[in-house]
Amino acid sequence: MHSRTPWTTFALIGVIFALGACSTAMRDFFRGYAEGHATALETYDMESLTPAQRGAVIFAVSDFGALNTDTLETHAVPWRLAATALVLRDVALNGGEVSAARIRPIMTRFGFLYPETIGNWPDGAPQPAHTLEAPHGLSLGLVRRDLPPVELTAANLACSSCHAGHTFDADGLPRTDVAWLGAPNTSLDLELYVREVYAAFKAARGDEEHLIAAMRTLFPDTSDAEVSTIRSFVMPRLQARMDALEASGDRALPFVNGAPGLTNGVAALRMQFGLLDADAYETARGFTSIPDLGARGFRSSLLYDGAYAPTAGAPDRAIARADISDAHVSELAAVTAFFTVPSMGVHPDRAAAYIDEAQHVFAFLRDYQAPRFPGRVDARLAAQGRGIYAANCASCHGAYDESLENPALVSFPNWVGPYDTDPGRWQVFDAAAADAVTRSAYGDRMIARSTGGYAAPLLEGLWLSAPYLHNGSVPTLWHLMHPNERPARFQVGGHRLDYARVGIAGERNADGDYLYPQGYQPWSTPSLIDTRTRGFSNQGHGREFEALSETQKRALLEYLKLL
Repeated sequence: MHSRTPWTTFALIGVIFALGACSTAMRDFFRGYAEGHATALETYDMESLTPAQRGAVIFAVSDFGALNTDTLETHAVPWRLAATALVLRDVALNGGEVSAARIRPIMTRFGFLYPETIGNWPDGAPQPAHTLEAPHGLSLGLVRRDLPPVELTAANLACSSCHAGHTFDADGLPRTDVAWLGAPNTSLDLELYVREVYAAFKAARGDEEHLIAAMRTLFPDTSDAEVSTIRSFVMPRLQARMDALEASGDRALPFVNGAPGLTNGVAALRMQFGLLDADAYETARGFTSIPDLGARGFRSSLLYDGAYAPTAGAPDRAIARADISDAHVSELAAVTAFFTVPSMGVHPDRAAAYIDEAQHVFAFLRDYQAPRFPGRVDARLAAQGRGIYAANCASCHGAYDESLENPALVSFPNWVGPYDTDPGRWQVFDAAAADAVTRSAYGDRMIARSTGGYAAPLLEGLWLSAPYLHNGSVPTLWHLMHPNERPARFQVGGHRLDYARVGIAGERNADGDYLYPQGYQPWSTPSLIDTRTRGFSNQGHGREFEALSETQKRALLEYLKLL
């Protein structure tokens, strides 16, 4: 998700000593390593929770070991300093006073959520407390050690930053007050977040004392020890990094980090392993759309290209419901713990320590269901669409039972192979990337491979997952079924849904751009996706619909609302 960002260059000891046979703990001590943990976890007695409750808590707020001085080099941020810089820039651009009340609207612009409730939270466990300061999905904790003295409030992404989306009402309007753990946040824009924090720190340069004074206004409980850490360690390294970035292209990142609802985790992974080329900003474009997490137990490999798989069993084998054993789910969880490496900056040799937490998350996800479609469904058409799906779609996307209320997946083929959609993702996760993962400290825990193609995805929660295709390049399912009508450019982020076409609500302007309906105010900052640019192609997956009549396409759309 993220990669090396300018504000996160925070090395307590400038040179990491090569200590040979010394233990990890000894090396950590000498290089000034410090760590913290998500403060939100402190409110829970984890031992008293059921497995599903524990999994929900971990999924929503756990830091997965990603709050430490290593992740502050790459992914985490000194939260209070970054938030203050954003507020000061907002004041400079829009006027007004320095106030903590500005943090929420600023973070909302990037697609972060501040829900009042989580709609599928397990009964019997208190919901996470949300504050004015930190949005849902941002893990905050105090990184601290005594020698050398370090104290710093750090923030990093939690699983639920991407994988907890808001719900929609019966008219397709977003309900940002209700989040759903496991649903995609289709408005989260990490690229915009990175760019804006970079711009905010650039604007604050040259007046660091004003920045620190404003931070104490916004966060009056900031300790003298944290201020000392910021003055002594953070600010000098931040200034040096800003100088280096301005001299080498003036970009916050060496690659494009995505767009609303899109991430570029494979580029972040390549950066972690030192595999980014000099032209990565133009070439490392392995964009993937954040999926709904329903029915994950049916997968025999993970990610859009099937790049990671458990070591047990064939990676591309078909799985029926009866095959989803505790052992299989545990193996998938072990693979998933590695996702913290590109998304949170956890070192591969530390990621394995959080397999247990990943297993708890899978205990929650095992019974997960996406929100049911809230609009009107034509039962007669949906019944026709069920047969059309079985005849035309199930061989790749899985077979469902006969229900027209809540269809349940009964088997999934796990097809992986070359396909005619944008090749960017599988090209960026090439043999060199797969070899680097295999040679890492995590390599013996999973299979890593460059598949040269894509895995046919699960379709759970399809109705709220727009835009479509693996790279989020098609705004509605109607456009997917009508390839010649796919817009070259369309808006995404903070959108409402069109329940007739199933996807982002919009209308063509005179230039052919698919823009939000007149008068609609998006809740977050939208982006204009140009499908003619590298990594965003909207071509492919068209021939599957060529033999279908318009009536059949409409019936299929109606059935897909139920998944």
